[in-house]
Amino acid sequence: MAEALKNFYDDEVLLEIGTLFSTILSHKKPKNWVQEIKRNDWKKLELKQRIKRIAEVLSDSLPKPFPKAVSSLLKISKVLEAKFPGTQRFYIIFLGDVVEISGIDYPEESLHCMEKITQIISCEFSIREFLIRYPDITWKKMLEWSKHSHPGTRRLASEGSRPRLPWGKGIPGLKQDPKKTLSILENLKNDPDEVVRRSVANHLNDISKDHPDLVISIAKKWKGKSENTDLLLKHALRGLLKQGNSDTLSIFGFPKNKSAKISKLELLPKTVEIGKHLVYKFEMKSEAKDPTLYRLESKVHYLKPSGKFSVKVFQIEEREFFPNETKVYERKQSFQQMTTRTHFPGIHKLEIIVNGETKTKAEFKVSNPKTRK
Repeated sequence: MAEALKNFYDDEVLLEIGTLFSTILSHKKPKNWVQEIKRNDWKKLELKQRIKRIAEVLSDSLPKPFPKAVSSLLKISKVLEAKFPGTQRFYIIFLGDVVEISGIDYPEESLHCMEKITQIISCEFSIREFLIRYPDITWKKMLEWSKHSHPGTRRLASEGSRPRLPWGKGIPGLKQDPKKTLSILENLKNDPDEVVRRSVANHLNDISKDHPDLVISIAKKWKGKSENTDLLLKHALRGLLKQGNSDTLSIFGFPKNKSAKISKLELLPKTVEIGKHLVYKFEMKSEAKDPTLYRLESKVHYLKPSGKFSVKVFQIEEREFFPNETKVYERKQSFQQMTTRTHFPGIHKLEIIVNGETKTKAEFKVSNPKTRK
């Protein structure tokens, strides 16, 4: 997978990009763009480095200073947009880097460019440097963008200002005090575009890791305002739900009580080979006197070489149970090796959780695959 990503920009794609560059910057032939991009070290560069290299080469060829390059860059963005639609759009992710590289000394012109380019391909990473260097003008612009007519620009207002944006440059002080982003999120909480709402949810989830009480207070204020906002909040508070936070559970109608009974937990096989899966079965019964909403989860404690555990919570189901209603559950848990999780042999643990409370637990063994003779 890593090698496939590294080779995302093959010779055919690079030549196509160079050809499109030449339609606007005609002083350079397509093959010359490719030569400048690849140089002698191309094979050593990882994907993000290759993205930056393309941005650097284009930046070097744009008119100077940056205000003179704006028209050419926006024209290039349009021809790239037409050639790389849909899922191919990631090929032109370098456009935001071009603005950051060429326009860092010209914030007004750069923000104008990003407002347009982010409607084609997100500028969430390149906006971070401007938030750091030019906080007043950039935060003001982000608030304006939260009311923009285009969803791509509205999304940038939320996504670009996330306190914990994955792979994004940290903005000093934002994790400690995220309040300056709240007016942006307020404007977007019921946005008509689902992608924008998903960004708001991820933004709130970021904040919840450092300021759970703040996010809970926001959720209580927003809950019930619209169906879209309620769905947004469910995704935003997913981390707190998995932690079994009682205030968060109550917001969504999951009571803390002793009325759920889990029995007949069975794990098969007793020893799971890495590369295969565990099957676990159990019975859930509601002993509440009234119909009750339950959130069922499993918590797996993965053993690490250090002897400590890495814990992961998986949602099983959310549903209402009537008094004395019983349901049998059977689920599979994969132990395939993944880029995001490496499995190791030893004793692991499984818990069944209802409305944030562990109801039963069991241990099982994970082993290395058997070698065939």
